[in-house]
Amino acid sequence: MDVRQEFRGAAREKGVPVDEIERWVRLARPQTELVPEGDGLPVAGRFGGLAALPEGEEWPPGQCLVLTLDLAAIPSHGHDLDLPADGSLLFFVEPDFTPNDCRIVHVPAGTPVTEHPSPGVPVFGPILLHARAGWSLPENEHEVPFDLRLDDEVEEVIGEVMWDLENNNYEFSLGGYGGASTGGADNPILNANEHTVLATVWLDEGQVGDAFGETLIVVNFMIKHADLAERAFDRIWLMTDFNG
Repeated sequence: MDVRQEFRGAAREKGVPVDEIERWVRLARPQTELVPEGDGLPVAGRFGGLAALPEGEEWPPGQCLVLTLDLAAIPSHGHDLDLPADGSLLFFVEPDFTPNDCRIVHVPAGTPVTEHPSPGVPVFGPILLHARAGWSLPENEHEVPFDLRLDDEVEEVIGEVMWDLENNNYEFSLGGYGGASTGGADNPILNANEHTVLATVWLDEGQVGDAFGETLIVVNFMIKHADLAERAFDRIWLMTDFNG
């Protein structure tokens, strides 16, 4: 079900006024959800596997490949990010339950690539991912670029509703508001006027074994709007949380 409809129903049950519900729904951002079960959806990426990199581009030392995206296969209405129309993005991250090191490699369309062997880091079994367009809602008003002036009680109830809607049946997404778990971390967007979530990856033992510390972690790849416009993917950073 569309998360906007789920939110409407759950918020009504909690007694949130209709006008406040609709005001919150208008904050929805498009995102692309990447799922292993395709059902006719286009293949737009892959979890794990070996990194296909151009000549002269090295696999980042000490980092695992967790996601490869084919930008041409991403639905045009599936995000609101200023991304290249084609080419690929490879997402690497340090294997730790509180990772700091990360890298995104942008490979322009038509660039010859070869699969690189791992530089001594775990390589995860590849899983093809299919793209479906969806929606993402914020958990609190601090994730949007303007002051909503929400009543404190209304904001608290909305936060409860959003927390209950967190199981969205996807583990990889492009765009949107990102995710947090139960480890006490902030929601990833702290200044919506300055930066945004590029992609979000949820990792558990079923996918990565004990490489990330035998716990569920969520990794949000963050980027400033200005850096994204410049295609400066080397300036990304992480906002992470874990199931604590």
